[in-house]
Amino acid sequence: MLFRAYAIAFNQTWRTHACWLTVVIILCLSHSAIADRLVIEFTTFIQQMQQRFGANRVTVARQWQGMLQQASNLPEQQQVLVVNEFFARSLRYQTDIQLWKQEDYWATPLETLGKGLGDCEDYAIAKYISLRALGVSDDKLRLIYVKAQLPGTRKTQAHMVLGYFTHPNAQPLILDSLIVKVLPAAKRTDLSPVFSFNSKGLWANNSTKSVADPTARLSRWRHILEQSRKEGVRW
Repeated sequence: MLFRAYAIAFNQTWRTHACWLTVVIILCLSHSAIADRLVIEFTTFIQQMQQRFGANRVTVARQWQGMLQQASNLPEQQQVLVVNEFFARSLRYQTDIQLWKQEDYWATPLETLGKGLGDCEDYAIAKYISLRALGVSDDKLRLIYVKAQLPGTRKTQAHMVLGYFTHPNAQPLILDSLIVKVLPAAKRTDLSPVFSFNSKGLWANNSTKSVADPTARLSRWRHILEQSRKEGVRW
């Protein structure tokens, strides 16, 4: 009887520990998923949108928020398409000289959506931040600096696109301000990659390991991280 009582007590204790272990594992997994998700505080974002760009531009800020909410439960590759289509619909292309009176200016999503205008870097950055906010891992996303061949010529110009990798060794899908359609890199023969980066690293063309801290090497990227934090983006 005493042995049976000990056995019952042990089984109850084990079941209790097993339940708590399950809870801890779930919490750890949940924390890992949350930790990899960039957070946008839309209360701050919308307040600043109204202050800097007026009440009319608050509408597009709320549309961005709504798009992210609606896309949150979609499969990841569908999220890529939804985000790409949103910015193709919401923005018009304009050069930095025309828009900012500077040769090269990288705008935050607040500035890009506030103006409703942007160039290739602005499109790519806004899409990158959107996908990170949807929980897409940083390991699957890279901002890629390329040389883009001009149609009908052999000339190239500096350009930036966003690459989405389904897994580390996959060829990326390319999100580009030049065309609406998302295509595999192999079909974008007009683009020649030079280097790529995200919030974790910077890669030379064809390198498998990060060669530098992107914030140390890219001052404009450092500006994006610092300025967007003030605008409600929590990296």
